[in-house]
Amino acid sequence: MNPDEIKIDHCYLMRPIHRRRIVVRVTKLLNVTTGMAASEDVQQGGTESLTMKPIMVRFVWRHAAYPTGWSASQQQLPLDTFALAAEDYVACS
Repeated sequence: MNPDEIKIDHCYLMRPIHRRRIVVRVTKLLNVTTGMAASEDVQQGGTESLTMKPIMVRFVWRHAAYPTGWSASQQQLPLDTFALAAEDYVACS
């Protein structure tokens, strides 16, 4: 799937893990700010830094074969990784 196809409160069928299908429901898309600076630049009094804002996908999951309820804890993956693992949109039931 493409990263721009991932939406909040939608469910997706993920690639099999140990031959088991998993359905996930996206609960939140997060912008996480990460800052880094070169140690030599900081030691010399510089202020140059690199700021990244990766988008993270927070979701709950359940097994597709026996839907007994959603997981109690939420998981989190980078949007690009999530989009690679998601195979198709499915109805949340």
